[in-house]
Amino acid sequence: MRIGFLGLGNMGTPMALRMLAAGYELSVWNRSEERTKPLIHEGAIAAATPAEAELGCDVVITMLLDDAAYDEVLFGVHRLIDVLSPAVLHVLCGTISMGLAERLTVEHASRGIDFVGARVFGGPGDARDGQLWIVAAGADKAVDSARPLLATFSRGITVVGKEPQQAYAMKPGTIFPPTP
Repeated sequence: MRIGFLGLGNMGTPMALRMLAAGYELSVWNRSEERTKPLIHEGAIAAATPAEAELGCDVVITMLLDDAAYDEVLFGVHRLIDVLSPAVLHVLCGTISMGLAERLTVEHASRGIDFVGARVFGGPGDARDGQLWIVAAGADKAVDSARPLLATFSRGITVVGKEPQQAYAMKPGTIFPPTP
């Protein structure tokens, strides 16, 4: 399975490294190109743009900094939303506002693109050790497809609904039982 991984900051890099260690083929992109070097050293393929990272992928995972970064990559300069293929699953792991989560849910649905909100809880050490907790939401088929990927960097996944934006309605401090 080929994965496009966008966003290689303090959380994204260890998440992507765990995916590489699990045997996934990764195409990686980051706004600052230097952040791709540790992943290239481990076998990832560097992409010059988000669209290039998506090319030929089964799944695109985004772990960008904030709403502004998501807006830039999906709707701004890079227009990733326009190149995502309906055959690609988009798994959004970053922390975003409820407003953006709702917009992304609508945008993906209108284009026929499978989308999973997969909010991660924990820090960089948890990501490195595969101990993040994931709160996921999306269509059953999409969540089932995302689950083995998310398992590479998490200790548990709680599914909270069928609409991706539901993953972003959860408040920190909530106790999440795993969903089988």
